[in-house]
Amino acid sequence: MIQHNAQDIELFKAKLLQIKAKDEAQLEETKLQLATLAENGREENSLDTTSYSIQFEYLIRSKSRINTHLTQVNNALMRIKNNCYGICSQTGKLIDKDRLLAVPTTTLSMEGKSMKR
Repeated sequence: MIQHNAQDIELFKAKLLQIKAKDEAQLEETKLQLATLAENGREENSLDTTSYSIQFEYLIRSKSRINTHLTQVNNALMRIKNNCYGICSQTGKLIDKDRLLAVPTTTLSMEGKSMKR
């Protein structure tokens, strides 16, 4: 089976774990902000209804985006565990190391990405 060398895989894993920790911290912060807003946001002399709604929607979208990215990171870590990380799901070829360093959650090489368009 084709795959990247062990040193590269460890590099990708370390990068993914760093991203995961950052995402988890952002998720906790967003949850805290949502809880605070829900608790205090509508008190008298606080945010008006429009500002409250905008801020609440922004935090919900942020939470959703972070959860989606965290799922992608966890999926990439699972691919590492299953020895199939860095293989294009479209072409079956190795994804370029530079692409994986830039977008470590990707499942497509540039060739595979252009085929999907």
